[in-house]
Amino acid sequence: MSASAPRRRSRASAGLPPITADKIIDAAVELTAQHGLDGWTIRQIATKLDVWPGVVAHHVGDRDAVVMAVTDRVIARIQVPDADVPWRDWFSTLMLEGRAVLRQFPGVARRLVLVGPNVPSALPTIDRGIKVLQHAGFGEHATVIYRYLLNSAFMLVAVEDDRDSYFPSARADMGRAMAAFVADTTRPGLAAAGAQAVARSDDPDDLAAEDLAFFKLTVERSLDGAQALLNG
Repeated sequence: MSASAPRRRSRASAGLPPITADKIIDAAVELTAQHGLDGWTIRQIATKLDVWPGVVAHHVGDRDAVVMAVTDRVIARIQVPDADVPWRDWFSTLMLEGRAVLRQFPGVARRLVLVGPNVPSALPTIDRGIKVLQHAGFGEHATVIYRYLLNSAFMLVAVEDDRDSYFPSARADMGRAMAAFVADTTRPGLAAAGAQAVARSDDPDDLAAEDLAFFKLTVERSLDGAQALLNG
C-alpha cells in the first residue's frame, strides 16, 4: 500500500460489529434487488459494508460464490406447497409464488433456467415436486415434466426481467409497429395484432396486470400439456 493510500481502521477499533458471511450475502441480496444479479460487483458489496474487497472473498468466496449464495437466499423465500396438494394446484401455486419472488430479484430466474437450481434451498422443492408428480402417475416421466413445467414458467420470468433491464422501450416500439397494420384488410393476422396494440394501455399497472395474465395463461397451458401426457 502506498504512503498516500487511506488507511482503513479495523471494525473493532471503529466500534463496528464484525463482518460475517451472512452480512455479505445480505448486502448482495439488496444489491440484486436494486440492480439485478448481473448489476453489481464485489467492490460494490465491499463499499456498501465499508470493508476491503478481500474481506468478501475471505468470508464467502469469488463473485460466483456470492451469486450462488444470493440465489440460495432468493429460492428460500419461495413458499413450497404441501405434498398432499393435487399436482396441478401444487405446480400452479409454486410457479405463481416463484414468479412473485423472482421478479423482485432480476436475473435469478435466468440463472435458474440456464444453470439449474443447484443450491441447497432448492433441493427440498425438487424432491417434493417430483414426488408429487410420481404420486399423480407420471412415473418415469416425473423428472422431465418437473423440468418442463419449471423451465417454462421461469424462462418467461427471465424474459420479463430482461425486457425491464435491457429493452425498456421494446414493448412500446413493438406496439407502434403493429398499430400500423390495424386497417390492413389483406393481412387479418397483423390487423388483429394491430388492434390489440392500439387498445393496450400504457399505464404501468395495466401492463403489469397484462404480464401476470400472460404468465398465468402460460402456466395453465403448460399444465394442460402435462395433463395430456398423463391422460395418454
